[in-house]
Amino acid sequence: MHVITGATGRTSRAAASHLLDHGHPVRAVGRDSRRLAPLAERGAQVHQADQGDPAAMTTALRGADAAYLVIQPNYIPDHPDFAAFQDRAAAALTDAVARSGVPRVVALSSWGAQHPAGTGPVAGLHRFENRLSAVAGVDVTWLRAGYYMENLLDHLDSVRTDRRIVAPFDPDAPLPLITTSDVGIAAAEELTRPRSGTRIRELHGPRDVTMNEVASVIATAIEQPVTYERCTVEAFHDRLREAGVAAGVAAMMAEVPHAVNTGHLRTIQPRNPDTTTPTSLETFVETTFVPALTAS
Repeated sequence: MHVITGATGRTSRAAASHLLDHGHPVRAVGRDSRRLAPLAERGAQVHQADQGDPAAMTTALRGADAAYLVIQPNYIPDHPDFAAFQDRAAAALTDAVARSGVPRVVALSSWGAQHPAGTGPVAGLHRFENRLSAVAGVDVTWLRAGYYMENLLDHLDSVRTDRRIVAPFDPDAPLPLITTSDVGIAAAEELTRPRSGTRIRELHGPRDVTMNEVASVIATAIEQPVTYERCTVEAFHDRLREAGVAAGVAAMMAEVPHAVNTGHLRTIQPRNPDTTTPTSLETFVETTFVPALTAS
């Protein structure tokens, strides 16, 4: 039995779907059983549990051969202390792994998780890695995923109305763009591999891409000019605060582009068949970005 936590999220849903497609038993875990219904219809067991509840998660993991663990990757914009939220979830999941006896875990982390600070929410994943990796008798594979292409969907409105993308990244800073579906498939494949000890596997996407290239690829796809405009990290932070984002969350979010621009946030494993995933930016733009752009 393979347990997938956060099963309504993008990477977890892709992992569960891939396992079901290949005939593996799946227990899909999430807070809302109604949102898990599509996986239940495909044959998955459904288990309702909150990732912050160690007792409920212990029950969800008990009897599993392997489990995919995900701490909510999205910011909670108005949360007063998102880092504490990450730590509570990490503690609950670690406790559940230790108490349930699950022998094999694949857990979602991020590029840059080698650093304890200066990387925004990735620092919380650094702490999660240290906490979970200390559990005796459990093999853990950490998937350090690159920058999600799905983040580009935040720019739909500005591309639609102004034909431009505004972000705080240097225009030529290399980003290891990757799709959430490729991360989920990599997680599913790891779950079905033999136990191999605790290790880190970075996932880079097919190639590094700059924001200038992102604008160019979108422009080609829609056959209209699209420009990239870099704003300062300070202006990015101020816009977040004006939009009602909590001070701590805004500061955390602003750390990410600063870390990218300075090279503090970077991949450390070489690009090779193990770190490279298949979906290109061009494919993502054609199959996801453009349809979303023209949907409204």
